[in-house]
Amino acid sequence: MAELVQQQPGQGYAPIDEAKRQRLLELVRGRAMARPTDLSEDEVMVWPSLVVVEAVSATVFLLGLTLLSIFVNAPLTARANPNQTPNPSKAPWYFLNLQELLLHMNPGLAGVIIPTIALGAIAAIPYIDRSPLGVGILGTSAKGRKIIAFTTVYTVIVQIVYILLDEASGRRQFGIGAVLQDAGAPEIVYAQAVPSLIILAAIAGLVVSVQAIFRPTRREMIIALFTGFVVTYVVLTIVGTSFRGENQDLTMPWNLPLEHH
Repeated sequence: MAELVQQQPGQGYAPIDEAKRQRLLELVRGRAMARPTDLSEDEVMVWPSLVVVEAVSATVFLLGLTLLSIFVNAPLTARANPNQTPNPSKAPWYFLNLQELLLHMNPGLAGVIIPTIALGAIAAIPYIDRSPLGVGILGTSAKGRKIIAFTTVYTVIVQIVYILLDEASGRRQFGIGAVLQDAGAPEIVYAQAVPSLIILAAIAGLVVSVQAIFRPTRREMIIALFTGFVVTYVVLTIVGTSFRGENQDLTMPWNLPLEHH
């Protein structure tokens, strides 16, 4: 039996032309709710796109390193003497930040407690900030990038001021440690508690400043704290590498022995 369709109101029904119906269905066909997506245009092949770039980069780096080794002599010194420790004696560059901390506080605090707390806090970030929004984007937002810039400047200034003040006081915690030590306080007070409070004061100042200026989200506050950690690592490494001369005293880089330039 042929299907019927209503004509104009009051004119009854008329049979449907099957061919016409198919044409109409073709004209009004909509998108399916779920359809495969062709991602071939978004793909980048490993060969040649990635491998060629890596090969060119490796070649340029090797060429530059070869030319540098030809025209610049390595600062080699005399054969090591196990009976004479060089002055200054420095750790590998990636530990110079800890060596710098050792100059200003108790070795256990600088070499064990602070690094453990810092690494534990970094490992806890994914459990504190579980939002997927903005993942993989530098600073997450424009405000986040401003927070990074502010934190960088703040941390550099605070680090430099702290180092200079502690050097001026004879590396005795701005003189506070000296007063407590002369008063007979136990070592845990002037060598561990005082430096810890000074560090916490700098962190608290950063948190309060960022909160007052930017009104950050949890993600942005974590960005500020992580930026402070990275900048502190870099600043302490630079100071330990290029600004510590004989007896680990502060000096200008051009006054260092050649092997420490």
